[in-house]
Amino acid sequence: MSTSCGDGIVPTEPPIGLTSTSQPTYLGSTSFMSAFHHDRQHLSLSTPKIAYASTLHKAWSADFTHVFPRLIQLLRPLRLYEDLVTDEYHRSPFTVIPAPLILTPLKLLRSHWDKERWPQEGLVSQITQSTATQLVKVDANMTTDQFYHIFTGANLRWEFVGLIFALAGLGASASSRGSQLFSLNGKDELSADAFAMQMAAASHACIEICRQYDNVNDLVVWLNYTFFVLASNMMGETSHHIYAQFGDLVSCIHAMGLHRPDPPESSVPFFLSEARKRVFAASYRADKNIATFLGRPPRLLYHFCDVGLPLDIDDDSLVGDRLSLDKTIRQLTLDGWGTFNGGLRPATVIRLRYMVAMLREKVLGLSLERGSVGSRQNELQATYQECKQMWDRVPSEFHYSKHSWKALSPHLAIIRLVIHLEYLHTLFQIERIRCNELPDSMTDLLDSAMQIVSAVTDFAKHRNQEDSIRQQYTWIFLFYTLPAAGVVATELHHCTVSRVPLPCSIPRSRIIRDLSLLVSWFESGNQPSSAAHQACVDVTKVITRLLNDTLDYPSGGQMAAGAQHGTGNRPAPNSDDRGRDSSHLIGVSLNAYEQSGTSPNVDALETSEDFLNWLDELGLDTSVPEFFGCQ
Repeated sequence: MSTSCGDGIVPTEPPIGLTSTSQPTYLGSTSFMSAFHHDRQHLSLSTPKIAYASTLHKAWSADFTHVFPRLIQLLRPLRLYEDLVTDEYHRSPFTVIPAPLILTPLKLLRSHWDKERWPQEGLVSQITQSTATQLVKVDANMTTDQFYHIFTGANLRWEFVGLIFALAGLGASASSRGSQLFSLNGKDELSADAFAMQMAAASHACIEICRQYDNVNDLVVWLNYTFFVLASNMMGETSHHIYAQFGDLVSCIHAMGLHRPDPPESSVPFFLSEARKRVFAASYRADKNIATFLGRPPRLLYHFCDVGLPLDIDDDSLVGDRLSLDKTIRQLTLDGWGTFNGGLRPATVIRLRYMVAMLREKVLGLSLERGSVGSRQNELQATYQECKQMWDRVPSEFHYSKHSWKALSPHLAIIRLVIHLEYLHTLFQIERIRCNELPDSMTDLLDSAMQIVSAVTDFAKHRNQEDSIRQQYTWIFLFYTLPAAGVVATELHHCTVSRVPLPCSIPRSRIIRDLSLLVSWFESGNQPSSAAHQACVDVTKVITRLLNDTLDYPSGGQMAAGAQHGTGNRPAPNSDDRGRDSSHLIGVSLNAYEQSGTSPNVDALETSEDFLNWLDELGLDTSVPEFFGCQ
């Protein structure tokens, strides 16, 4: 295999004309450049380059001698990638980068490839030179065609190559529930998962190449974000590698200044400004997912960010002519919302989740920040009211209801459900904090928990959904529903044993019916196999024990005659009543599950917080990537 300058990542001496140039990066008001406020448009911060900087790079960088030819070879089946990426945009409701900004330059690249019939030899040097020496410079009057010209066709850059791989991997991941096979060389066939793994590796190699040239631009941000989503599908977002990768994305966002609004005199064209808002909003929401899931401080703090909601317009209008765009913008509400028209635009979904994520950050602060108990009561109440007010500002057409399953397609109904659950889970977390500090708040906690349970039982009732939909959204149960269901089941059990009324406004009979439905959903046949599903099965075993023990607990008359057992003052349940009452009610008897090392004794779960603490200790974060799979 050739080891010429065209195939190595950095030759020992830079070829003539190949001098790496750094992209100017964002500098805030405290930076050393702040004194030059009025002249900053004419100044830039760039890394000094020396004649043989590549020699220094080679001292610490990986050897890419054999990587470059492999990347070029992988790029050959471009039509396959185009089909996968196009399908991903048509199918997925969670796309972030506006479709035309990806699909059009991808078509342009294929057309150029077909026309020029690029040889493999020399192509590495051509792409590397574009990446290393050409800045991605934009101006306010730039057209989309001029923007595409910067990074595709004859000016192809490694950033866009990596982005193609990452998006193709996401497209393949979405079809991994089927039996589709993919070929990269016309002979050997790969499963969808193996193909997606290849794409993730290739995309990461492109990130490493781009890192050598110290440039930060929109394409680098898009590449890092898309790779993060794909790699999360492959490895699970709690992998430290993925956690560190997200840190790189945040670093790029800050370096680009995407956390701050464009000034009035901005030189950024409208379509790119809106794309930046979308990518920031999606990254901000992902940051809150990671922080909530791992219990770690968020990295994108809104206290230091000031990015408004992207406008609720469809992707094609974003890149349309000025007259059409102005007409579309005039049709928006004063708050930037568009009309429903029977569907949800990607921008609609991004806006809704961004709004909820802002509130989730406040809840994270209440959960993780230092502070006295008494000083947080007012803040808790204020945050709760802010949640309510925020949701009231969302047009009713975008709210979830049980009628969504009849009025919308399954995918659109689930989108509404996911956003609704993110909102309800925020309220649930607020009530959980309040209940830890004020036990009298248990009623509000249980009511919030039952809102989550009731919403997801609508999903569980639609058993005729295709398996791909059921598997794709199993994480809804694991991260939103089962913690809430466990809280209700634990408190129901505790109140039954203690012979006190359950402090919940929902009738006891309905609670038992809804919890039983959730349990039975995971006992039905032909369930998809995934890490999230198996984790749900493990959790539902505990909920089943709680329900069985609650239903089997002796009544007042039986209490008088029953024997005491255990360390608590609880009578032993009557074995005859156990067999008669509980098995048919929840679909499985207590004896159907054997005790395991990870399953607690239900007697030890005296409070809902005990259940949640046990859930936190299960270690599910090492094996469940599905939660982070949606962009």
